[in-house]
Amino acid sequence: MDECDSLILEMLQRDSRTSLTEISDKAGLSRFAVRDRIERLFEDRIILGPTVIANPLLIGLKRTVFFELKTNPHEPWLAKLLERTTSCDLLDGIAGEYSLFARFRLADDEHFSRILKRMDDAMGKSYFKKYRVVNAIRIFKEAGVPFKTEEGKDLELDEVDFKILEILLNQTEYVKAPLPISTVELSRLLHNLGTEISQPAVFNRLSRLEKKGAILRRTVRVDYSRLGLQTKFIVRVKANPNVYDAVAQGFLASMPEISDLYRTGEEYGLLAILRVRDVSEYNSFLLRLYESKDVLDTYTTLVLEERKNSLLSFKED
Repeated sequence: MDECDSLILEMLQRDSRTSLTEISDKAGLSRFAVRDRIERLFEDRIILGPTVIANPLLIGLKRTVFFELKTNPHEPWLAKLLERTTSCDLLDGIAGEYSLFARFRLADDEHFSRILKRMDDAMGKSYFKKYRVVNAIRIFKEAGVPFKTEEGKDLELDEVDFKILEILLNQTEYVKAPLPISTVELSRLLHNLGTEISQPAVFNRLSRLEKKGAILRRTVRVDYSRLGLQTKFIVRVKANPNVYDAVAQGFLASMPEISDLYRTGEEYGLLAILRVRDVSEYNSFLLRLYESKDVLDTYTTLVLEERKNSLLSFKED
């Protein structure tokens, strides 16, 4: 990748609907050259396809919960169980006291109880029988996008809204292309799925979902390892108790290395997921982190293996 590729990718990640003309003007290339570069990034699997970033709180997934599990290489069935679990959308192999780090999206307390029972049954069969649960009290940032949780609280979704979101989240399953599907194509896909809805009606529903904050961004999925960001960490941050929100929103959320940021009820009350090129770059990140007098301590976990990183799903486990 050269500087033009990086600029194109950055613009598409910010808004995958950005026109070829606008990218052409910024990059100083012809529209045809921009199109060819986008297609090459897609063919080289740097761009994996278009998608949207959705606010889980506004699409019925009210709880985000993290599980840390201790296991060993002789128990591959445990990781495979989590990989098959629909509500588990992130699963990493990690170094340290625990071996697996999983994020779950849950609709309600009843859903949480079912998952907890499943984990209890699974860990009862494991060698170490050890795991812990960390509840996310608040989401500050996900997939590189800061969250505005106050917006759209009155949003009510119907079956058609959920079908639209399901298609937009998983566009690469429907259309093999680097750029997002049009509202005309979306209307046609909904027709194929048994829902009759016109293109103007699709456009109006999309506008409402974006205005209310259910869709936070139209973007493209990328393979970060192909961009050189091959090192992933989970970092817990302890801050002065009365400024946790200020530290998260005013400082950490703006750091480009951090893709996901949560408030938890733990002693280290902020949990961040970040990507860097190497350990040296992570050291530079830490030095910048401690420039804030309100950051008291950190605890770092190295991700050894990314086993699952799926998009939000509305299917029951």
